[in-house]
Amino acid sequence: MLRPITTLSLLLPLLLSCGVALADEGTDSLTGMIEKTTPLRTHSLAAPYVDSDLQNRWWDFGGNAIINTNKHVRLTQDRPSEKGWLWSRMPLSVSNWQIDVEFKVDGKAHNLFGDGFAIWISKDRAKEGPVFGSVDYFTGLGLFFDTYSNSRHSYQWPRITAMLGDGKTQYDHDHDNEAHELAGCSENFRRQGDTPTKARITYIKNKILQVKVQTKYVNDWKLCFETPVDLPDNPYIGFSAATGDVSDNHDIVSVNTFSATLRPQFRSTAQAPLAAADTVEKAKSGKGKPSSKSSSSGGGAAGWFLFILKGIGILAFVAFAIAAFRTYSAQKKQKRHW
Repeated sequence: MLRPITTLSLLLPLLLSCGVALADEGTDSLTGMIEKTTPLRTHSLAAPYVDSDLQNRWWDFGGNAIINTNKHVRLTQDRPSEKGWLWSRMPLSVSNWQIDVEFKVDGKAHNLFGDGFAIWISKDRAKEGPVFGSVDYFTGLGLFFDTYSNSRHSYQWPRITAMLGDGKTQYDHDHDNEAHELAGCSENFRRQGDTPTKARITYIKNKILQVKVQTKYVNDWKLCFETPVDLPDNPYIGFSAATGDVSDNHDIVSVNTFSATLRPQFRSTAQAPLAAADTVEKAKSGKGKPSSKSSSSGGGAAGWFLFILKGIGILAFVAFAIAAFRTYSAQKKQKRHW
């Protein structure tokens, strides 16, 4: 009688852990929703970050930001009272998108450090201010990677929080913006050694905003939060950081932005992500999209031309096969005569 009970007691924790794992996976509302992603070069950034003129075609940087062409864009150094920023030059015109950001936050201090950095999806760009180095009363999304707590909370620090700015609401520094927090999670993204620390921000228009982080192991993505939100159209992507009496290095290593195409059952008639992506990519080369009328007529003519070309090719192949067969038969008869 003891064996079944012992076996059940051993299997129960395993079954419970599997159930918890399945429940955690089920919290990802975007599973199976995205059909494919298309890279957007205009909103992506990687080493060496600048050209021979120390500029970037698609990005502006300023304040105390410095560039190490082999490693990162350093928004602030581990020094007090610094502010730095990095902003895209073009607005993000696609409806559904995904942004993968590799970053690094570290410094010499073990106990007191700060203040953190922000990722912006905002209508305001390239303006220095008091909110992690950027402007207050912003319009759009502010995603704050906060490493210094200004007041006591029931949750741990560092913390990742989001705020939807309406252009009229002030960021509450004294209480770490708790009253205006849209969503958030506590996650230690500072000084993670050799593991690349990353954030993945995915937005499906009129549906959901999702934030995942990689802090422990490569390709081990942890869901930070999901929340329904409606972001303004055509925002800019930005990064900023600030230090006060305490400090840290705040680095942006790479930015990879994609337009997201949804599976047919999740698509809305009001959204056309591929068309928007094409518009952005064509803006780089100055090529415009032809009108639907000329496109359809041109496509029809080209179709008929290809059809006729294929017909001629088939006839030529048949004629060649017949001629080859006749030649082969004639040679065979000559050999028999011999």
